[in-house]
Amino acid sequence: MKAAIQQGQETGQSDRKKIHELTSEELGRYHVSEHSQFNDEVWFLINPTPGAKRTTSTLNWRMTLLDGSRLIDVRHIVRLHWAKILVLTLLVQPSDGCKPSPGSMSAFQSQLKWLLSWMSHEGYHHPHELKHTVIQHYIDQLPEFIAVHSDDGEVGVGTATRALTTLMQLWGQRQVLARMGVVSLTSHPFEGRGAHTVATGVATKAMGWLRPLPDEVAIPMLNKAAWFLGTPAIDVLRMLDVVRDPLAGTKVIVKRSMGTKLAVCSAGIKKSARTRRAREFLDGFEFSTPPGGSQPWHEPLDPAYEGGSSWQAARMARVRVLWEAVRDSAAIIVQATSGMRVSELLGILAGTDEVTGLPRGVRLELSATGLYEWFVIRSQLAKTEEGLPREVDWVLGMRPVGTNETPLAVQALQILDQLYKPWRACARTDRLILAGRNGATLPVASMRLGAMSNDKANEMMKRFIRRWINLAGLPDESARKTENNDLVRWRESNGSVFCTHMLRKAWAQFALACDPRLLPAIQMQFHHISLAMTEGGYIGRNPLLLDELDSMSTQKTNLVVFDIIVGKSKLAGRMGEQLEQALAKLRAEAGDLPTSEKWRQAVEWSERNDLKMFFTAHATCCPTRTSEMRCHDASNTPIWLRKAPNTATREPSVCAGCACAIMDKSHEPFWSDRYVGCEVSVRQAEAAGAHSGPFREIRFRADQARGILKKFGADLDALDARVVVIMENGYAQT
Repeated sequence: MKAAIQQGQETGQSDRKKIHELTSEELGRYHVSEHSQFNDEVWFLINPTPGAKRTTSTLNWRMTLLDGSRLIDVRHIVRLHWAKILVLTLLVQPSDGCKPSPGSMSAFQSQLKWLLSWMSHEGYHHPHELKHTVIQHYIDQLPEFIAVHSDDGEVGVGTATRALTTLMQLWGQRQVLARMGVVSLTSHPFEGRGAHTVATGVATKAMGWLRPLPDEVAIPMLNKAAWFLGTPAIDVLRMLDVVRDPLAGTKVIVKRSMGTKLAVCSAGIKKSARTRRAREFLDGFEFSTPPGGSQPWHEPLDPAYEGGSSWQAARMARVRVLWEAVRDSAAIIVQATSGMRVSELLGILAGTDEVTGLPRGVRLELSATGLYEWFVIRSQLAKTEEGLPREVDWVLGMRPVGTNETPLAVQALQILDQLYKPWRACARTDRLILAGRNGATLPVASMRLGAMSNDKANEMMKRFIRRWINLAGLPDESARKTENNDLVRWRESNGSVFCTHMLRKAWAQFALACDPRLLPAIQMQFHHISLAMTEGGYIGRNPLLLDELDSMSTQKTNLVVFDIIVGKSKLAGRMGEQLEQALAKLRAEAGDLPTSEKWRQAVEWSERNDLKMFFTAHATCCPTRTSEMRCHDASNTPIWLRKAPNTATREPSVCAGCACAIMDKSHEPFWSDRYVGCEVSVRQAEAAGAHSGPFREIRFRADQARGILKKFGADLDALDARVVVIMENGYAQT
């Protein structure tokens, strides 16, 4: 019987029964291959392709879903059953007559994992529950769902296709599945379109739908990371003597057990001797006081602080916690302030250039204007596409020529190199960031550490948030919410929803508009990015960074439309007024809809109208009325070339009167400073008795700024008070 069924499966012509005629017991014993039965938790097919890996022809039904559960868990029993039957029908009775190759098994597993994970998250068990509206909901959620659960946080067409393919298979196999007792889809999942076509739309839509790290999380996270790279980093590097153990094997003077004579002996190298020296070192270790502080940044590592009878082990564990805090901070700063993918971050090599003293791979280059020096690092791409270079430069920072300032990202690389120095000689790789066994204490210097994986890097940054960033006090909603209670998941998960790709989104967000709430060091670093954009240097040469900027620009464009719909933003500028009129009907229709639905309508309206915007600190350009773009009028640019603002002639006064200009609340800091500065200059001139003629242009700028601020609803009395204070103190605003 067994042999007959096996042969029947292989030839597709069972002499006994068709697969839909088998009883449950017979189905369980059915051989999907000569090595695997239907009830087995792992299906393995022989792959005749020379050099093929065993994993490509293996389908592991014990797969871990994206929520951490296993498909063989009791709560997934229904999903597991129909998924097995689906794959069996594809192997034995494919609707298109083309049996998949053995090497397709790993692809089946990847495809099923996406859909089954989402169904588990949403509470669906059966294929027939996937009605048209449910599938549309799946497609809408897919960009964020993939980004959160992928290694690099990106939504590629290939990944989206895999996430959608199982739905096409359920539709194609619906008749065979029905005979097997599985009720499948009742209509085509994509209304006649293919999975690849829909996936292309999903990948494109991700640019506008995926949200960056919320400011309420990003700002404390980056500020804390920058803080750790100061005095704490210096102390942690000193603390590494517990690993280096510099006295081991050296000659030391000791007192004999009897009498008062001293003797010269070799310091022990065994574990007991190392442990004793580590204990003595930590007993005398004193944490430093940060500049401007009144006390050390950390409590002494003594029994009173650690508590418990095993306080020695506890404080050794504390050393590791502090070491990880500095390591994680440095990694966060490099990625967040450069825009790298985590894979490019992990590809950076260890070491220091003996000539320049800079981290290995970092070089200085002169900017186009000759005013700045660039700190640039070249990293090999972990993911490449046809036509992209194999290596890309990443700007780490810049400084005025003739100064000695070191950008924070470069400091972070130097700290990372020092943090791993005790293990570098025995490391199995020359990568900068290493990884080894998990444990409560730091490994010994002889431990052979290897390169860190993307998953581990993602987990270490999550742990940093969990340990050092207090999210318990987050409000329910962010200041720029696009759905109700958007911060609740951050607060309740204690940051576990974080993924490293969010730092790239944060990079693009701050590159477009630096946030003044950041500490000066971080603010300086992000302003380097803005200057790099202005200088027309390396950011324009890196297609990966341009992609992220385009994504964030789309996001900000959608936010402008969204703010109008919800009545949150008042716009100034000729295009601002026109945009408000165009959206009046949509705003009325949105009415009392949920915030997430208003966001959806804003995104769809922007996509439908192919809305493009370009952002600066003083105005947003929406080049829809190209014949009236003042920046291009100044240079006589032909109409058909006016697809973006002319950066050579674009300046605040030109934009303020342009038909394509929008000013909103986000531009208030610029126009406030402009108003105060110009108003002070005019009043000082009047007080000195100077003729008003030469200051006519400055008076115009002050009045122009005041008019724009009035539309924002800015507190003009407070600004006038600032002017008075500056005048009374006898100096002009700089």
